[in-house]
Parts: sequence; structure tokens; C-alpha cells
Amino acid sequence: MTKTKIELIESLLSEATALTYNDDNLDKVKKRSEMIAKKVFGDKSEYIAKLNKIRFSPSIVWSGMDRSIYNSTFESGKRELINLINVMLEDVNLSNVLDGSQNLETLNSELSENIFIVHGHNEEMKQSSARFLEKIDLKPIILHEQPNKGKTIIEKFNDYSNVSFAIVLLSADDVAFSKNEEVENASFRARQNVIFELGFFIGKIGRECVVVLHEQVDNFEIPSDYQGVLYIPYDNSGNWKLSVAKELKAIGYKIDGNKLLE
Repeated sequence: MTKTKIELIESLLSEATALTYNDDNLDKVKKRSEMIAKKVFGDKSEYIAKLNKIRFSPSIVWSGMDRSIYNSTFESGKRELINLINVMLEDVNLSNVLDGSQNLETLNSELSENIFIVHGHNEEMKQSSARFLEKIDLKPIILHEQPNKGKTIIEKFNDYSNVSFAIVLLSADDVAFSKNEEVENASFRARQNVIFELGFFIGKIGRECVVVLHEQVDNFEIPSDYQGVLYIPYDNSGNWKLSVAKELKAIGYKIDGNKLLE
């Protein structure tokens, strides 16, 4: 039976994960990676160029060079290869989300390119989310960056909330604890206006069109009142981008997997 694209990439991922230093299979895995990338994504795919840039040995060597440098360079290349194969796998999964939909083009044309970002005080989360959306050709809507046009904050919010998708950023901005508890039992939580806007967008555009990115800190309080909403950890490795892209793809947005690598 012919293997599916996902099965091919998953088998490649298993081979890459099993590689060890000085492994005779390294050359085979590299060549097979390029072959599968061409078959699945085409001869001009950026995956091929990125595969060719991965190094498993030092670019400069000298007499008496510590063997640990060779090993660390190999391990770095192996991690890079595994990460790239994981992105390839996610790309195929994204492409399959809406397979068979008869109204994909119509659905896509009705979606707004504007994506509302609800945020707290974490500037890094806000800017990273905005730049990510721009990279995949969508327009981040950050309320305080939009012109007021003489309107009140509520009127302005109502105007700019006409979107098809919202990303809500929960950052550790407030410290809270019950009056019956000690201060030592306090937990971090998002600002209450952020929680309010989360509920607003769930009601307006539906929970399937809202994702929540939450800061990864100890004792962080995740809202328990919103069932069915996807909570995604905001991790430094950037895996949250793949998760958000998958949700965008699921409701009809066209996402170029290559742009996730840039």
C-alpha cells in the first residue's frame, strides 16, 4: 500500500530522531529528506534549501580540535533537522484540515484579513503575535494603535472588533488571592479587561474563532469559565505559531507553511 505524505514524513522523523554521532545512516537520512521534500512540496520548496543549510560537522577544523566540538555540532544539526521535519509534518497537516470542503474558496473570500489581538502588559507577547500575523499576510488589530476618529473607547472597540478571528494574550499582569488565604498563596492572572474581551469575542465570533495564548509562569491562573476555547502555551521556541496557524487554517484561512519558517 502506498504511504501517505504524513506517513512518509513521520517515518523520516523517526529515522532522524534515531541518528547518533558518526551514524552511517546520516547520509541516507539527508538524501531521503530532500527526496521527500521534493515529492511532497515541489522542487522549489524552501524546505530543500533549509535542509541543505543544516551542518552536522564543524565548518572550520584545526589540529588537536576537541572531539566534543564535533559531537555538539552534530547534535545541533540533528535538532535543526528534527525541528524542520516537524514543521514539514505540520504543513501537511494544515493542508489536510479542510480537504474535501466544497466551499473553501467562498469561505476564504468571506474571512477578514483583520485579526484582533487582545493583550495585557506583556509587550513581547503582543509584538511577537503581531509580527507573526504580518508574516502570514494577515493584519493584526491592536486597539490602541488604531485612530480614535473622535469616538469613545467603547465605540472604537465595537468598530474594530468586526473580525473573523481573535488572539487573546493572557499575561501575568495581576496578582490575586482569596481574602481567606495568605499572600503566599497568591497566583498570577491576566487583567480583568482581557478576560472580559475574551468572553466578548467568544460570544461574537464563536469559540472556534478564538485562541488564547497564555504566559508560561508558575502559579498562573487559567480562566475556568470558558469551555471549548483552545489555550496555547506561549513558548520561547515558537511552537505556538504552528498551533495558531493550524486554527486559522481550520476555519478557512490560507496559510503558506513556508512563511512559518522565515
